[in-house]
Amino acid sequence: MPSGSIVALLACVVDGEATPELPERLSAERDRIEGRIGGLVDARDRLDAVIAAADNLRTGRHCDTR
Repeated sequence: MPSGSIVALLACVVDGEATPELPERLSAERDRIEGRIGGLVDARDRLDAVIAAADNLRTGRHCDTR
């Protein structure tokens, strides 16, 4: 969790007790993280497809890195 999010959540804790807003803010942070995970999974899946396609087109020649 980014430090900025932690700082914002600390405002929801007073004297070791959670304010009524804390569960809502924690849920929002979880949703944000879940969205990022979903995006990473999608990117990984697309990369897997590109790797599989490249493997099917393998020529035996090395890439020209010029």
